[in-house]
Amino acid sequence: MVDNRSLRLNLLLNSNLAQLDRFTLIKKQQILSFTGYATLMTKFYLQKYTLIAWALFAPLISTAEAHPHMWIDLKSEIIIQDQTMVSAIYQEWLFDDFFSASLIEEASQNPKGLEVGIEAVVEEILDNLESHDYFTLINVNGKKISSNPIKSFEVDVRENRVWVSFSLPISKEVDVAEQALAYSIFDPTFYIEMLYFEGETVSFFGDVPSSCSTKIEQPNPSTEAVLLSRSPDLDKVPDQSIGELFAETVVVNCY
Repeated sequence: MVDNRSLRLNLLLNSNLAQLDRFTLIKKQQILSFTGYATLMTKFYLQKYTLIAWALFAPLISTAEAHPHMWIDLKSEIIIQDQTMVSAIYQEWLFDDFFSASLIEEASQNPKGLEVGIEAVVEEILDNLESHDYFTLINVNGKKISSNPIKSFEVDVRENRVWVSFSLPISKEVDVAEQALAYSIFDPTFYIEMLYFEGETVSFFGDVPSSCSTKIEQPNPSTEAVLLSRSPDLDKVPDQSIGELFAETVVVNCY
């Protein structure tokens, strides 16, 4: 089994910053040909702090390039109503230092102040993620079900990292006493790696039967998938299937 977390530091220096150098002189609107959320994420990720990061870390950079280029630490909680009916999945995202620095710099230019600026930028990101189910794949009895748009969100800066939380409504409530529920939170292109905090567990909120439990299943990507994730070609032609191979899966058991 591949330990995704052990790859983060090496990839951060060897891949992430190589990307910064590669795009330093490219205009903001020309950064990548990605559409939707990827364009938005990349825009914030690469702009503003590129030269600073390059000056600080240039001695450590190799020419290697690999996915992922961004990191989000996760928490989630299963919201239950009427004992066994799951209505939503509460999520917390903590963006990595580099993306947070760029996002904060972008938000600081808002004439109404940093707090308003961050809310506006995060709202734009979440609006772009709506058509992608907010990076959340929900399966009931092995079949994908959709989610509804989020109604609100909270945002904060915690130790210089941008933190976002929201509750994602499920399109149709799931009776976990009779149906198998599992979900994963991931970027399909693996441009962003999204993993739970080390040692994190997923809990319930609401009227929860004592028989209910959860577990976070770790991914087990093949050697071929790992090699593919390190290919620079993914920056040119994103692969919408690779992210799921590196995604953690929350499995709910209430039987």
